Amino acid sequence: MTTADVFARARMLGWTLLVLPLSFALLRGWAPARVRRRATPRMVRVRGAAGLVLWASAVTSAAFQSSGVLDDGWHPVRILAGPVAVLVAIVLVAVTDVAERRRRGVPLPASQ
Repeated sequence: MTTADVFARARMLGWTLLVLPLSFALLRGWAPARVRRRATPRMVRVRGAAGLVLWASAVTSAAFQSSGVLDDGWHPVRILAGPVAVLVAIVLVAVTDVAERRRRGVPLPASQ
């Protein structure tokens, strides 16, 4: 077992222990009071879904690295599981935030 394999397994374990329970809690609507004051229940759930997307992205890329699947045949899957999944999570949260602000009538921050 090389150092890269140990790092990949530690990364999978860390993401699973930290992000997965938090994402499931947010997906169920459980959040600290300070988060519930600033976000609607829909926004809390979307953040949980985005956390699950980020978790899947991190675990998949670490599993590919650990198993040695780095050849060109798996390149499209690695791209979809890596940067594309991170962008999907960011866009999901951003679009929901903008939609919730418009629905509540809160003006969007403008640059000076």
